[in-house]
Amino acid sequence: MAASIDDLEATLRKTGYPNPTKAARQIFERVHQPHLQADEVTTRTKSRLMGALVAQLLPLIEQIAAYDKEIETLFLAHKDHDLFESLPRAGQRLAPRLLAEIGDDRARYADATRVQALAGTAPAPYESGNYSKVHQRYACSKPLRNAFQQFAWQTTQSEPWARDYYQRKRKEGKSHSMAIRALANIWVRILFAIWQKRESYERTTFEKAKLLHAPRAA
Repeated sequence: MAASIDDLEATLRKTGYPNPTKAARQIFERVHQPHLQADEVTTRTKSRLMGALVAQLLPLIEQIAAYDKEIETLFLAHKDHDLFESLPRAGQRLAPRLLAEIGDDRARYADATRVQALAGTAPAPYESGNYSKVHQRYACSKPLRNAFQQFAWQTTQSEPWARDYYQRKRKEGKSHSMAIRALANIWVRILFAIWQKRESYERTTFEKAKLLHAPRAA
């Protein structure tokens, strides 16, 4: 029991959840509370329904597996395969998605800001009279935005700089979604740079560039 609570607490702590120790125990206790028990007739009826639904799902699962295999085959055969596969924690799901959404036409985007706008990671300005602010960009490619935000969150689990950046944004008062969107905006620039150069992602290369462009202390 203690180990399970510890795992849950560690997960909540990574996401910047307030008071993860207390929240982990509360969640664990609620999940393990006694559940409602159905009578024998209801159980037998729903069991038959479940069997019918599973029988309908099995062909769909087979078709999805066939799609996955074809996607993997096409991804491995693509000339940019190594580049996208080098992205941390992109794996077999996000790497092909990012490649499919961004494409391989290097002349399609003038610079990284075009991709940031398309992916919805860059905020959109809003002005009305003397009032001005920025807000989330809604006119964008929803599949690309979803892929980049999922990818950005995954990188907080393996890339120290990504995790530090996310946690800093949360400490600034940003919500989880806002922090992930800001991190995704950085990843767009990184991916665009290595995509244009046809180079794989290297954490050390990025960290060196980050130190090179960091402001010098007086």
